[in-house]
Amino acid sequence: MEMTKESFKKEMAVFKAEFKEDLFSVAEKSLTLEKRGNIGILNFDQYQEKANKLSTPNMLRLMELFMTIDEDKTIEALVIISRKPTIFIAGADISEIQRMARGEVTSETLMKLQAVFTYLENLSIPTLAAIHGACMGGGTELALACDYRIASDAPETKIALPEVLLGVLPGWGGTQRMPRLVGLEKSLDLILTGKSLDGKRAKKVGLVDKIAPVESLEQKAVAWAQELAKSKKKRTYETHFKDRLLENVPGGKWVIFDQAKKQVMNQSKGNYPAPLKIIEVIKKTYGGDINNGLKVEAKAFTELVTTPESKALIGIFYLQEKVKKDKGIEGKIAGKEIKRAAVIGAGVMGGGIAQLFSAKGTRVRMKDISWDAVAKGYKAAYKIFRKLLDKKRMKPNELANIMERIEGTVDYSGFKDLDLVVEAVVESLEVKKKIFSELDSIVSSNTVLATNTSSLSITEISKAVKDPKRVVGMHFFNPVDKMPLVEVIRGQETSDEAVATVFQYAKKVGKTPIVVKDAPGFVVNRILGPYLNEAVYLLLEGVSPTRMDQVMEKFGMPMGPIALLDEVGLDVAAKVSHVLHQAFGERMKPPTAIDRVAQEGRLGKKSGKGIYLHSDGKRSEDSELLSKLGIKSSKEISDDEIVKRLTYVMVNEAARILDEGLVREVADIDVGMIFGTGFAPFRGGLLRYADAVGPDSIVSDLDVLARDHGTRFEPCQFLQQLSVENRKFYQN
Repeated sequence: MEMTKESFKKEMAVFKAEFKEDLFSVAEKSLTLEKRGNIGILNFDQYQEKANKLSTPNMLRLMELFMTIDEDKTIEALVIISRKPTIFIAGADISEIQRMARGEVTSETLMKLQAVFTYLENLSIPTLAAIHGACMGGGTELALACDYRIASDAPETKIALPEVLLGVLPGWGGTQRMPRLVGLEKSLDLILTGKSLDGKRAKKVGLVDKIAPVESLEQKAVAWAQELAKSKKKRTYETHFKDRLLENVPGGKWVIFDQAKKQVMNQSKGNYPAPLKIIEVIKKTYGGDINNGLKVEAKAFTELVTTPESKALIGIFYLQEKVKKDKGIEGKIAGKEIKRAAVIGAGVMGGGIAQLFSAKGTRVRMKDISWDAVAKGYKAAYKIFRKLLDKKRMKPNELANIMERIEGTVDYSGFKDLDLVVEAVVESLEVKKKIFSELDSIVSSNTVLATNTSSLSITEISKAVKDPKRVVGMHFFNPVDKMPLVEVIRGQETSDEAVATVFQYAKKVGKTPIVVKDAPGFVVNRILGPYLNEAVYLLLEGVSPTRMDQVMEKFGMPMGPIALLDEVGLDVAAKVSHVLHQAFGERMKPPTAIDRVAQEGRLGKKSGKGIYLHSDGKRSEDSELLSKLGIKSSKEISDDEIVKRLTYVMVNEAARILDEGLVREVADIDVGMIFGTGFAPFRGGLLRYADAVGPDSIVSDLDVLARDHGTRFEPCQFLQQLSVENRKFYQN
């Protein structure tokens, strides 16, 4: 859609009727134009905000400035730059995407905003984006509409088109301009995954043209603009032939699209419409007229944004944003800054925690009972860093510097002045209390003492110290470097300061924390307990492990429950199941089969055999084990019943957790399940899923299951109350 001066004035009037007038005055303050000789500098500095966003008022302000630049014949080249310290442009305003999700914005409206970048692309002078910091979504699309791009070499610079993570596709030309610039294979990889690239990797794939030190980015951008002003050279798509070798072979393009679709289906099981739509749009438009391509893109965007999957993923985005603003407590108490920390226990978990802390700039002492054990912790940490080195995400000297932040020890030397100690030893209450008692006489009175227990009582552990207020749970999930969730557990005596310290530090090291009151299993393991128990009951009733896992992967879980049992370790699962059974009685009674299998040395993936046999990264069913457990041919249990039996017990337990007040709000459970277990994000979380099904339907099905299989399915009082009152978990 072409935007002229006359049509722009008309559209401004229409848009201004939809938005508050003061938003347009804010846009004028946020986007300004200055001139340095014959070079125009378009500054983006969102007024009174930390991040630059492309709201509709800002887009219209951009259009206004582009027209001004077009008319000013003394401006011979343009540089677009951000004045934020770590952000170029964070992307579109998500609240406006929500308006589209409600059907309030049409594809025609989107095309009018697309026209802003088309106008930029068609300016008669060379244009240049100087990128430092986060350049996401619409920010990347603006940069793609420029003739050239220069990025800083700072680690803060991340360039991406992450719209797929919100269940949509790039809607301002990303599906059209990126493939033209870097080729099909690279663009499909970036757009379908939403992955971000730092400046150097972006240059390597051809997404940016030059790299500069952050200190001289503006200077080099302006100097380059002056060169471009002399040559008047506009952008041409100059991807090297070798980078497009396959797509230039007859039929090669279709091979690329077929491979992309197979990969998407393999990873998503078809549960996410956005990746498939992205492939469809690019396949239909690549190599054609860009204006027609933009129409196809806009139509596809408006179709996707109204899907339940997109609405769920946008909801998760807001959950994450809420966590970013949260302090973990009510009131004004601030957590302490963590500069020096220690980890006790140098196993896989302890080594992973030490690796995380050191990677984020914290000096950490790692203690165990022997130097051999400490060496294993070093090895666990180094293994994680080595992967980054192999992928060229880190330089050898950076690896050496970060590893130097980890100091090994077999005693408590150097513990006196620490800010935080995280205990990560075996899951034994006696052992943990002994360690906390020792720490109490060694560390400073200001040191926060955290335990990484997955199920033991924080309150009971805190009795080992004189001041229980400083004891808090900090439950990481395995593997630490990959799992985003941290449960911050408040014991009966834990202070607000201790909670705030650990909560804020968890965010600093890149994790997503939730605050949980002290109770057996806390939130995630307590909800997973009946899920994993039920999986074994289904197994014993004749449902094959492979089929069960496939059913739940199709439902949207990252791995099925039997594969998860083997991943966690059957010995660990058995131990946690007994803790939950002791605490909650008959409904949490585990099948004896878990103990029997673990006692035979079948611990899961780590021992090479569990319920599955594991070899060379692959797993297979063990007919001998299934026969030993007395499992016969599968009885007639439908996929639908498998899903209901496995998910409804989780919903039921989550309802009890809410009723007991163990979390601060409903959303905490969904954050916990999504980021702690990978619960189907496109469903919005466990309780969003429950609301979509309806508490009334769930209670009805649980009643039937309780009649057929026993008390473990009896719906709890809180869930029954929701059903009777026709309410949902979320009230909005």
